[in-house]
Amino acid sequence: MKRAMIIGAAGLLGQYLSAEAVKRGLDVTATFNRTRPEQGAVPLVHLDITDADAVATIISRNEPDMVFLPSALTNVDHCETHPQEAWAVNAEGTLNVASACKDVKARLLYVSTDYVFNGEKGEKYYEFDTPDPMSLYAQTKLEGERLTLDADRHNIVARVSVLYGWNQVSEKTNFVTWALANLRQGSEVKLFGDQRVSPTYAPNAASVMIDMAEGSASGTYHVAGPNCMSRHEMGLAIADAFGLDGSLCKNVRTEDVPLPARRGKVTCLDINKTQAEFNITMTSFADGLSDMRATE
Repeated sequence: MKRAMIIGAAGLLGQYLSAEAVKRGLDVTATFNRTRPEQGAVPLVHLDITDADAVATIISRNEPDMVFLPSALTNVDHCETHPQEAWAVNAEGTLNVASACKDVKARLLYVSTDYVFNGEKGEKYYEFDTPDPMSLYAQTKLEGERLTLDADRHNIVARVSVLYGWNQVSEKTNFVTWALANLRQGSEVKLFGDQRVSPTYAPNAASVMIDMAEGSASGTYHVAGPNCMSRHEMGLAIADAFGLDGSLCKNVRTEDVPLPARRGKVTCLDINKTQAEFNITMTSFADGLSDMRATE
C-alpha cells in the first residue's frame, strides 16, 4: 500500500486531496497548522512547514512515497504587506519539505499558481512560457517551484488558477463561495471585467494531481479549468447556475480598486499537455458549478 502525505489538509485543495487519496486506497497522513480538519479516516499531525526540524522528523517518521504540498500563504495582498512571512512559508517552507522528501526518496508534488506569469501575453500560458512574477506572492511561489524541481528531477509542479468548490473544513471562502454568499443576500459584488483566469474545480484538480503522483509525471504541469474568463463573467455564471440575480454583479476595472499587490490581466493556463498526457478532460466552470449545486 502506497503512503501519501498531504501537507495542508485543511485548505480547499488539501481537503479534496485527502479525500481522493483515501478513496484510492492510499495510506494517508494529513497535516494541518492552524485549522484542524475533522476527517475521521485520516491520521492528523500538527505541522508548521517553517520549522525545518519538525518537517524532517514527521516526513522521516512517516516515510511517505508521495507528498503533496498545497499548503501556502495564498492571500496575495497579505503577502505583499508581510514579505518576511510570505518568504518564510512559501519559499523556505517548501525548501524544508523538498529536502525532507529527498532524504526519504518521496516524490513531491508542489502546488503553484497562474500568478507566476505577468499576464501581458494576452492569451493562455503554456508550461514552457517564461514566468515573470508581478507580486511578492508570485515571487515566493516561483521560488517554491524552483526549489521543488531542483531537489529531485522526479518532483512535480502543478500550477492552478482560482480554485473553487465547497469548503467542508473551515469558514474560509473562495471566489465562488464568496460571490454566492453575497448574491444570496442580495448584495452587490464588484468583479473585475479586465482580469481573466482559468477557474479550477478543487475536487477535479485533486483527482488529477493524485494521478500525476501515482504515475510517471515529472516537471511542470498546468492543472486548471479549460475556461479563460473574467471575474465578472464568472459572477454572471454563478448567478445563472444558482438561479440568482446577475444584475448584482457589477463590472469594475482593476485600476478602480486599489489593492496592495499587482495582478496580471490574463493569467489563464493552457492545459493541453496535462489533458493529453493523462487522457483526461478538466472540469469546465459550468460543470463545476452544476456539480456544486448538486452536492450542496
